[in-house]
Amino acid sequence: MASNSGPQDPLKLERFEFNADVIRQFKENQVIPIDFYNKNGQILIHRKDNATEADINKLQKFELQGIYFLLSERHKVTVNAEHPDAVNGRKVSFIKLVNPDLTIQMAKQASELLKDLRDYPLNGNHVKNVAKAIDSILDDFSNSQDVELGLVNVIEVMKSAGVETDSEILTKRTVISMAMKLRSLKALSLKDAENSKAQQLNLMMAAYMVDIGKSRMKFPAHGNLSKEEFEYVKNHPVISYLMIGNLPSIQTQVKTSVLNSHRPYRGEGLNNNYPSSAFLVQRLNEYYEKYKDDPTRSVLVEDLQRQLYILQSNSYSEDDPAIISISGEFASLSSTQNWRPAYAPITAMKLILNNSFFSYNERVVKEFFDFMALSLCENKSVLNVGDYVIVVSTDSQHKIHFETCIIREINRNQTRPLLERVGTIRPIFSNSGKIKIAGYDRKTFRPDRRKAVFNLANTVDPRRVIYAIDPELDPPLFDLIDKNHRQTAPKSVA
Repeated sequence: MASNSGPQDPLKLERFEFNADVIRQFKENQVIPIDFYNKNGQILIHRKDNATEADINKLQKFELQGIYFLLSERHKVTVNAEHPDAVNGRKVSFIKLVNPDLTIQMAKQASELLKDLRDYPLNGNHVKNVAKAIDSILDDFSNSQDVELGLVNVIEVMKSAGVETDSEILTKRTVISMAMKLRSLKALSLKDAENSKAQQLNLMMAAYMVDIGKSRMKFPAHGNLSKEEFEYVKNHPVISYLMIGNLPSIQTQVKTSVLNSHRPYRGEGLNNNYPSSAFLVQRLNEYYEKYKDDPTRSVLVEDLQRQLYILQSNSYSEDDPAIISISGEFASLSSTQNWRPAYAPITAMKLILNNSFFSYNERVVKEFFDFMALSLCENKSVLNVGDYVIVVSTDSQHKIHFETCIIREINRNQTRPLLERVGTIRPIFSNSGKIKIAGYDRKTFRPDRRKAVFNLANTVDPRRVIYAIDPELDPPLFDLIDKNHRQTAPKSVA
């Protein structure tokens, strides 16, 4: 669907979504009610009365490449805007997958556990109860109809849970991580069902346990942390790990994911992974020396050696930590905090994208958008045709380029659209304990009169979408890019 921002141009083209009810209505009325175009404005199929079924079936031959109609003729096409069959060419379902009873029960158990952990250590009975809860939720979810397409309606469910924010975030993170892991495994066509379930349960246990260390810390109850406060916060993965490290009922893979839960970025260069490998090696060595002769800590000592080997050989997989991290970020953004209200799901997705450059590899962001974005946002697209975005690429001289673009077409993958360049711009970097792009310097914007077009669906294209230019999140930048584009764009082009 086209962006709703700004005045609508009646000559603008909008992509036709192939809704089964609409095609059925065409056939029943024996009519093609409007002209259909390609993305360049050339007519593919003319309006036709007394249309045969064969005439109407021709429309569906253009489903993959995209077929368009004039925005001014939208009222002639009875699109079921509330429940489309597909969005951006990706099939969707409106079946709600999250079981309210099981989810709220787990949230309330989590609330009690987090209260207990303020005064008592985590024990085997705690772990047994958590394992039972996540196993029930996984079985229920994985046996649901349309499990790969339906709504992950955890935000709606948690509104009636009546639990504290930390329990709400824990529950959302666990459920969203589960859904993303399950869908990614299905995308890989993993045939070993038992192995697949074990991987999912390990991921869910880690997502549940990753922040339990906060129960033993005096966490800041405000936003905009100082460097000192952020350095203190960075200790919580280690504390969470130590709380589960001596329990034999928790798998090594779970302990590894908890320890590395804020280290999702793979590769060299500046990033927001924390704690650093050097810090972790130092701390784990200290704990090893402290407990190596303590027979009551033998499980922890053995696991410390495993974790040290994994860190020093750089052999941990970032897949589960990345899923937990990005799911946790969405869970936090969509929950009310002491210092701000909850963000709407689409806004939360845009904030994750806009802060992703130093936090996640492109694959993680792409898969989160592919597998989860529509399901978490009531099947509404986060990015749309007509939206402005910023892409980044690195040339052969290792120089980084930031380009402002308009989305011309989305075919299934929101973060790999067909783009038209509007211009170039330079970012403003900041580092107050966390490296981020604080904004873009509007004075450095340079328009591209050539209006170069490139398709990010082409796997060899090096560009990566890293920023959605939203009129509410960044009004001055949006106004600059929108004004520049409207001054130069031909009105007949979609």
